[in-house]
Amino acid sequence: MKHSLTIEDIRKILQEISKLMDEQKDYLCQLDGALGDGDIGLTMSKGFRAITENLPNIPDDNIGVVLMRSALVMGETVASTMGTLMASALIRGGKVTQGKSELAVEDLYNMTSAMVQALVERGKAKVGDKTILDSIVPAMEAIEAAHKEGKTLKEAIDAAYAAAEDGVKRTIDMQSRHGRAGRYLERSIGHQDPGATVGALFFKGFANYMNSLSA
Repeated sequence: MKHSLTIEDIRKILQEISKLMDEQKDYLCQLDGALGDGDIGLTMSKGFRAITENLPNIPDDNIGVVLMRSALVMGETVASTMGTLMASALIRGGKVTQGKSELAVEDLYNMTSAMVQALVERGKAKVGDKTILDSIVPAMEAIEAAHKEGKTLKEAIDAAYAAAEDGVKRTIDMQSRHGRAGRYLERSIGHQDPGATVGALFFKGFANYMNSLSA
């Protein structure tokens, strides 16, 4: 049973996230077309592909460095709102994992909590505003609960992904309050939020990787 994620695991998870963003590119653009400018799928696909292409250039045995360097690549590659938010989240997650070569459940919680803090500060949104926070915050809370209950790493990650997915579904009944989508007001109700969907795909990358180990 795996108790922590190594630097090699993190590299493979980033590759899995990139694969998911690529596969869901058109779907994300479709969601974004209803509430924004319709390019979020292209942004995330391009950004995470650049991250994976840059991974061989990061030799350091340090998870924080991998995340922070990946954040810089994301920021340089896609100068969109979601690109900036994701880069901010990754750089903050990297700062709290600086110097670590492995992440246990508690470290994963600290990383996710730092990512949430960065998203709140950068995006000026809160849970319920129909943004990426509506999937990332439930995931963070699920990891925290799993840690307190002494659950395994896989259980914590599975719970995080399930909570993120549930959070995404909840956005359908919410009204957008931020960014381009905020202009749609009540008309945004009934549409799933693309940003929250990106957040769920991020955690799906972790879950898919863990499930591949036990397959």
